[in-house]
Amino acid sequence: MLQRTSRLRPLLALPLLLLPLGALAAQTAVPSPAEVLGYQLGEHFTPYSGVREYGRRLADASPMVDYRPYGMTAERRELFQLVIARPENLQRLDAILAANAELTRPETTPERARQIAASNPAIVYLSYGVHGNESSSSEAALWTAWDLARGAPEVAGALDSLVVIIDPVVNPDGRDRYVQWFNSVVGDRPNPSPQAREHREPWPGGRYNHYLFDLNRDWSWATQPETRARLATWDRWNPQVHVDFHEMGYNSSYFFFPATEPINPIYPRYVLDWARRFGQSNARAFDARGWDYYTREAFDLFYPGYG
Repeated sequence: MLQRTSRLRPLLALPLLLLPLGALAAQTAVPSPAEVLGYQLGEHFTPYSGVREYGRRLADASPMVDYRPYGMTAERRELFQLVIARPENLQRLDAILAANAELTRPETTPERARQIAASNPAIVYLSYGVHGNESSSSEAALWTAWDLARGAPEVAGALDSLVVIIDPVVNPDGRDRYVQWFNSVVGDRPNPSPQAREHREPWPGGRYNHYLFDLNRDWSWATQPETRARLATWDRWNPQVHVDFHEMGYNSSYFFFPATEPINPIYPRYVLDWARRFGQSNARAFDARGWDYYTREAFDLFYPGYG
């Protein structure tokens, strides 16, 4: 149309000008965690009610965020995920998932698989807080959701080719057990001593869910309500990437894959190959920033139920 008539050019240019301005306005309207919670992330541990409230507020404010409940814990806390994508990809999410599902079917030809890979956004699933007392991971989930929704420079362009699912607290019952205990014993400023009361969590602690089961050992067996609910959504998302975020101990640097041996032979070779590739990419990013890390020294993959 632009080649056929010059009189339409000013009219066509106007929407093109307004689109980035509208997108910028939407991004600036996205609330920060501090605006919703009343404190900066890292100053206090956020109870699960605060995590949910921020998730709802973010979804209300941004056309790039969808709040999706997916289950209930034994203590009646609602499990939810934040789906973060370009607005046009959220609108056609069913079509994206249908094409993604084709990649799992044996009848899909290599040509069709390459076509899907070239045109369909990859699905990235980020899960946090499977151990409730590793509480910093869920605080990081809020920051990650905010960065993606506001288009922070560190993630600029990521959503051009991704649909990101954030499960900010896999174990809400354990998290609230830990956060309530911590807030009841902490002083007016943190005490770094390992012997301080705030670092001496009593039994049963927040690692486990309501039934004192380690949800990071239930992926294969699905004995717990949180796992069963999450697996139902997992089958729908069928992600290309799953990152399970934990918190390291005070005397440890950061671990990421590859894992140490033994490795269960049920794991396909391509899964281990991708774990190595992701680990190498993580190592480059950590090296560039001077951050400590380690790989292959701990956390084997012999047990098939991690997740």
